[in-house]
Amino acid sequence: MFKIFKRRPQQQTDAELVARYQDSSDMDVLGVLYERYVELVYGVCLKYFKDSGLAEDAVMNIFEELTTKVKKHDIQNFRPWLHVLAKNHCLMQLRKKKITISFDPQLMHSQEVVHPTYGEAPKNGESKALKGCIEKLSDNQKQCVTWFYLEEKSYKDIAQMTNLELGKVRSYIQNGRRNLRNCMEEAQLKMKNEK
Repeated sequence: MFKIFKRRPQQQTDAELVARYQDSSDMDVLGVLYERYVELVYGVCLKYFKDSGLAEDAVMNIFEELTTKVKKHDIQNFRPWLHVLAKNHCLMQLRKKKITISFDPQLMHSQEVVHPTYGEAPKNGESKALKGCIEKLSDNQKQCVTWFYLEEKSYKDIAQMTNLELGKVRSYIQNGRRNLRNCMEEAQLKMKNEK
């Protein structure tokens, strides 16, 4: 009789880990899966709560939600599914506490601008401006931002690919995103003035 060796959880795809957890309820498997995106979840929570303590609590609460929700849902693509789950969790908590959040459009990232792979495609002028702004970033910022937003790599993936510490990767992404936003605001203003 041959013994079948499965790949260790760290080497399995998201889909394999989801299926494995749904079959076994093994919390270690779910932990490996969640660890891949914990920085993404924290970022979503921080955006809504504007408080690191509340964001950290939410990260833990979302993991608890996952223990039951992953079993109930047919999850085709874990990362975007988790993103929506995290967003909904935050909005629900804010509603419960009757906290209203106001978003300053100038401070928010336009999906068309910073996340050109989502939603509608950027208009031709914006697309050209975005490429120009990306080129203006420092090499590390450009590389980290491109991998994170356009290739949907996690902070951990990028840290492994670049041999950088997670904190450095986070810093390059945050600073790169801010520089991109500022550059795009200038480009959009310039486009308006040229009309």
